[in-house]
Amino acid sequence: MASQQTHIPSEPAVLDVISLRNIQLPLPEAPDSWHRPGKPQPCTVSLRLSYSSAIASAAADDVSLSIDYGKLYRRLEEDIKQVGNANGNGQDFRVTAGIVANCALGLLDDTAASVNSTAMDREYGKCEVWLHLPKALLRAEGGLTHRSVTAKAYNREVKPSYFPVIVEEEFRIEGIRSHCILGVNPHERVEKQAVITSLEFKGSGEWAWGSKVVDTYQALTRAVAERVEETSFQSVEALATFVARIATVDFDNEQVKVLVEKPSALAFVERSGVEVIRSKAFFK
Repeated sequence: MASQQTHIPSEPAVLDVISLRNIQLPLPEAPDSWHRPGKPQPCTVSLRLSYSSAIASAAADDVSLSIDYGKLYRRLEEDIKQVGNANGNGQDFRVTAGIVANCALGLLDDTAASVNSTAMDREYGKCEVWLHLPKALLRAEGGLTHRSVTAKAYNREVKPSYFPVIVEEEFRIEGIRSHCILGVNPHERVEKQAVITSLEFKGSGEWAWGSKVVDTYQALTRAVAERVEETSFQSVEALATFVARIATVDFDNEQVKVLVEKPSALAFVERSGVEVIRSKAFFK
């Protein structure tokens, strides 16, 4: 967490956003669904870098007054490669997300320093990063997604001292497929049907909070998939609450958003479902 002297500038009135979507970025070493160490994994990265340009680039039609997204991609590619060659990205994919954010905010600093101070606000910068690991989980068809928002902060006691601070973070486990008895209609009580469960965890970016999810998401996914198979509920709300209890009480998460969907409930609807948000305190 940031110290009391840390100041995060407020959002300026005018913002520009540079985005890179779906960068194919295989990780040299990342969590493997079969629990094998040191295996490379597919990963897709997207980012949005928000900054204040005071509309200078558009007014002057001058690319030198804006962030060069080609340069951003090349710098990102090189930084990831250097870290991978040095010691791998490790089992914690949050390291990769941090490299992406730091690379983008670093390029913002370099660009702001090279142009007129009235053309670009050097104090403000925010980078939103998505990492998608499609094959991180055997029982989750949608894989694992990590999102983080990193902002430029300023330390008033050490000038000038700009540094990145994570201000928002979330994890999504998408598409856990199970089969169970679910529904109130007589025909729904005869045979198990497929249910698709997705989980979402949100926090403010503390490393310890994120580590709780990172260290347990594989076991949590397996527990949800297997225990849902043993259930029999009439309402989707009851099943979603059952899953929320597993995620919060059994796996010690403070809060979870649970989405439960039924692909076979309605003939002309791909999926129908219910989303609930439950905290650990709800079950006390």
